[in-house]
Amino acid sequence: MLTKKSLRFLILIPALLLGVSACTTFGTVAEDSSIEGRIKDRINPILEKNKPTAVDVVSHNLYVLIYGQVPNEDVIVQISNSIKGVPEMKKAFNELRIGNPENVSTASDVWITTKVKSSLAAEKGLDSKRIKVITEDKEVFLMGMVTREEGDKAALVARNISGVKKVVKIFEYID
Repeated sequence: MLTKKSLRFLILIPALLLGVSACTTFGTVAEDSSIEGRIKDRINPILEKNKPTAVDVVSHNLYVLIYGQVPNEDVIVQISNSIKGVPEMKKAFNELRIGNPENVSTASDVWITTKVKSSLAAEKGLDSKRIKVITEDKEVFLMGMVTREEGDKAALVARNISGVKKVVKIFEYID
């Protein structure tokens, strides 16, 4: 039989593993996952018909980022149209670029993400646990629930990292 203490521990472990911040609920984490799946289901047929592509979807606090490379503008428009009306999604940010995914350096992007996360963690007055960092083709996307001051500070930190060519703020402001 589970005691209250062991039940609390079992609930706390997934929260720590998922990196759930003080501003995110378990329900929101589950809904984000559901939104990502629904969007991927909608866009996969488009991607299959229009190769080469490299597209990913991230939902954070019901704000959705779609990023990657597609062969032409028509694919970007098709994807934008296909995700309209996804339930529970607050806002979508289509950051797809026209390009060949084979020309994107994943290793470079991983390194940039690591440097940005480390710099955000070292920055005084900034709770880096509330900021999700995604890098694609040297563009850094920042997501999370922050104050305007924190969002501006995070963007400035990211902009000053060597190798970053652009910073896109996708924040939900809490002030």
